[in-house]
Amino acid sequence: MKKNLMAILAIIVLIGFFMLNKDISSKKAQPDMAGAISKNIVMMSDDDPRFDVWGKNFPEYVDMYKAVETQPEFETEFGGNHAYSKLIRYPQLSVLWAGYPFSIDANEERGHFWIQVDQMDTARNNKEFLNAHGFAGFGGQPAACMNCHSGWTKWLENNAAKGDNAQEKWISFNSTKYWTMIKNVPALDGIKENSPEHSGPHGGKRMGVACADCHVPNTMELRVTRTALINALTKWRGYEKDEITGVKATRAQMRTLVCQQCHVEYYFRPTGSKIQAIGESIANDPSKKWANGTQKTYDEFDSWRDGNQATTIQTAGIELVFPWKQWEPKKPFRIEMFDEYYDEQATRSIFPQDWSHKLTKAPMLKIQHPESEMYSSSVHAANGVSCADCHMPYIRKGSSKMTNHNITSPLKDINAACKSCHTQSESYLKAQISDIQKSIAFDLRSVEYATVSLINDIQDMRQRLAKLPKFQTNGKADDKKISAELAEILELHRKGQMRGDFIGAENSTGFHSPREASRILLQAMDMIRTGQAKLMGVALKYGFKDYKTSDLGFKDIQKLNPGDIKYKVNTNDARQATGKNHKAGDRYYEHSNINDAPSQKLLDLDKANKPYDHKAIDPKVDL
Repeated sequence: MKKNLMAILAIIVLIGFFMLNKDISSKKAQPDMAGAISKNIVMMSDDDPRFDVWGKNFPEYVDMYKAVETQPEFETEFGGNHAYSKLIRYPQLSVLWAGYPFSIDANEERGHFWIQVDQMDTARNNKEFLNAHGFAGFGGQPAACMNCHSGWTKWLENNAAKGDNAQEKWISFNSTKYWTMIKNVPALDGIKENSPEHSGPHGGKRMGVACADCHVPNTMELRVTRTALINALTKWRGYEKDEITGVKATRAQMRTLVCQQCHVEYYFRPTGSKIQAIGESIANDPSKKWANGTQKTYDEFDSWRDGNQATTIQTAGIELVFPWKQWEPKKPFRIEMFDEYYDEQATRSIFPQDWSHKLTKAPMLKIQHPESEMYSSSVHAANGVSCADCHMPYIRKGSSKMTNHNITSPLKDINAACKSCHTQSESYLKAQISDIQKSIAFDLRSVEYATVSLINDIQDMRQRLAKLPKFQTNGKADDKKISAELAEILELHRKGQMRGDFIGAENSTGFHSPREASRILLQAMDMIRTGQAKLMGVALKYGFKDYKTSDLGFKDIQKLNPGDIKYKVNTNDARQATGKNHKAGDRYYEHSNINDAPSQKLLDLDKANKPYDHKAIDPKVDL
């Protein structure tokens, strides 16, 4: 009896082994969803950061990343990948940013694959266009703008920039003209120099973020590559430098740090000295002129052509810097830290402003995309949730657990992005996100409309003061004297608008930290209304009895809609996708789905949002 039982158990064990082996064999027969292929492995190197090359080892990952190239456009209530004009959706921005190139061209972002394409196509990187639209002093973007747009950034910094050491190369890279630096992306693997492939997004000059930006070659461990972040983390945030991974950090920390390389506020700090940089021989060709008749010092094109060659020049040095001096380790960021940093004598004496507001003459700061700063004060951050947990959630394909490299809004996959922690239904979670964002959007629109009102009021006051002899020099209005009289009000404009811009530029519409977003916007509204009150004091001081402050609403703001952007001058640069020259009156963007209007659904949402029509926009789900 005992022997029979043992025989039966042995048979069961054998059957178990057989079934397990069959299951393993079946799963091995599936494509390797972890991405590493078993044949034709390529050696990955920083000498060749192209994602199409690295992707030969990890095809599933690179396919996910490239999916954004062909996937249908989609809009979320406050985001998505449809590159509509933000100036059409939010016309107030054209006034808030008056005198700054963003007032001409600002589109909704459409993903990491496109960021270099969009940076090269934007009107903000087109000297001819901006000069013709009132920006006579614009001399071209610096290569510093490539830090967050190109997978070739580190290669160019290390191999193309001038200098005898890493620091000199870093400064030289940032200080070189954008269109000059991009010409130095190498043609590899038999690709013809300056061919469509060499200029394209698949490994060429228009390649966006690449695997090498976040991964160590071959080991694929996460790393920080961007010099500006390494500098900020080691100088102010308590991290130690590491030769392999940029800084010493846990993998959980790295799942946020790799995103902090770009999703931050930054500025271009003047070094105060001349440095060596790459120039172009076109500067010595008197036949090459801009449309305004001035000499070209660079060719606004991505390739060397018509005999134009690289030269070495002396130019003013700049450095990409994150303004984090006041942001101490293990503490959440607070907006007051930017006030303290930018108002420090050491900073303001060499960097007083991003631009002077065209209408108020206030010294303004343009906030970029401070997701890292905003997120630091959130309940998610306090509980150790990383950026990748939500924007690159784990998914399963076959037998493999993978990080989703189609980096997008968590709203595209609530189940993967949210429900690994939250037990509520998908509809409930979407409703919660929507409610938070609509609430913050109401606060933000209120601040933006109030700020445009303040701008109008300051402009009115400047015109009134200009007529008084006290504010004239040789019979003409003296802007400096007027600005001195309004100095406190101009500071309120600067700091109040900076707060609104912080929430507007931060791409979560407050969701990353709702309480902090509300606090910042309440501060902003207080500053703006205080500015208007102080204007009334100025009016009383100088006897302007008919002076009144304004309070613009949604209908007033819609009158500011600039529509899509068009050329004002003929151009022969032919630098966009079709290679065609353009004439005055032509639409700037050649693709109709870029810089167009958002869907009517989004416009209706905005109309109902300010003033807040709860009957129209509250979620229709059982909360």
